[in-house]
Parts: sequence; structure tokens; C-alpha cells
Amino acid sequence: MISLERQILYILMRKPEIEVSELIDIYNGRRYSPQSIRNALSRLKRLGYIRHDRRRYSLTPAGTNVLTSFQFKLAQKVRTWNGTWHLVMYQIPESHRSCRNTLRQELIHLGYGQLYHSVFLSPHDQTQSVRQILEEQGLSEFVSMFTGHFTFGEIHSRVHEIWDLKHIRGLYREFLAWGSEKRKQISRRPSIPPWDAFFEILELGERLGNILLQDPILPTEFQPKDWPGPEAWRLYRELYHHLIQHVESEKGILQLPHK
Repeated sequence: MISLERQILYILMRKPEIEVSELIDIYNGRRYSPQSIRNALSRLKRLGYIRHDRRRYSLTPAGTNVLTSFQFKLAQKVRTWNGTWHLVMYQIPESHRSCRNTLRQELIHLGYGQLYHSVFLSPHDQTQSVRQILEEQGLSEFVSMFTGHFTFGEIHSRVHEIWDLKHIRGLYREFLAWGSEKRKQISRRPSIPPWDAFFEILELGERLGNILLQDPILPTEFQPKDWPGPEAWRLYRELYHHLIQHVESEKGILQLPHK
């Protein structure tokens, strides 16, 4: 189940400003108490993801980034790879261990794989995203980035070593099983209340989004045979387009961005 905090962030993407009373009305009968909603807002504000002005809450740039961090990866699905690799190399002192760990995790979420101990590579140019992370973590002086072609060292044979594609394949299979069951449930419901459909879409996007944080979106030539990613995307789009019709029946609820 998608966390209450993330649900609220998504609602704020649809409704740029909202009061606590509006959120309480939305969650009326949805197992979250008014106090739990206030607590979630406090946590989001403390993390710097939302701001509070004149009793109304809105997203900060950091909050928006939390929800759109994998949008760049989605764009890679339709691009033809030009054969260029992008490397991130670092030598970060132990005194910055926490920031180093954060950088490593963020690189993985962006789709980078670990080539050597402190060398990560990606087939996609994500220089801007990496530089933003480096500036936020204060690590720019310890990191170098390189773009080019390998003249020695075959990458194809190391793909399964660099990226855990077996695990990611399993995640896609789990999503397909869940989505197939969800499709059956939806087909039995000729009418879905708009906010119910909205939260169904949030869960749908969250489930696939969690896989995207691990899937490097490799070019076709590096993907294993019978890779389940395209099938998962087809099922996602089918469920999304069915649910969004019910959301759009409610005036003021806008279409979600994760198509």
C-alpha cells in the first residue's frame, strides 16, 4: 500500500494548494484518522517536501523531485541508444560516508550500475541529475564524470553482473500477477467513485515506480530474451486508461502524469 505521505504529495500535484480540512474530507472513510493526516503533513513539512502558508499546503521543489525522480528514465524507453556510455567515478573520504552511501543509492535509482568499486556506468546521459545530487550532498569535489566508448573490455557479458536483472525480472512478474488480478476486480465494477479510482491509480503508479527505481532501462540489445518489462507497461497503460476515465468524471481532478 502506498504510504499516506506519498499519497498526499500526489494529491498536491493535482491540487496545487489544499487545506487540512479538505484532506480530511478526502480521507473520510479511508482508514486514516484526522490526526494521522496532520502527522503526515508535519513529517512532510519537516522533510522539506511541502510548505505551509495561510492554512494551505503546497509542494516544494524537493517534494516535486520525489515524485518525478524516475521521469527521465521513462523517456529512455523510446530513444535509440547511440552506443555511448556515461561513467561516474568517485573517491570520497570516510568522513563523508553517509553522503557517499546516499550518492550510491541515488545512482542506482537513476539506472547506473557498478562497474568497479567506485565506478558506475549508464547507457543514458543523466549528467544534470547527477550534478544536482552532488551539489545537494556537497560531493562535487570528489567526483568525476566521463562520456565515451569502450576500446577494450566487453560489457555484454557483464550485464548480469553489473545489474541484477534476475531480481528485476521477478519484480515485473509479480507486478504482472498483481495487475492481472486487479484487471479482473476492475472489470466487475462498472462504476468507480472518482477518489477511489484516483487512489487506485496511485497504487498502480507506485508499484511500477518501485520497479523503475531498480530497472536501468537498458537498451534492447542488453536486455535478456523475453524481458517482461514491455508486457508490464502494456498492462499498466491498460489499467491506467480504464481508471482515469472515472477520475476525470470528477471536476477539478486532473490527469496523472504517469502514462
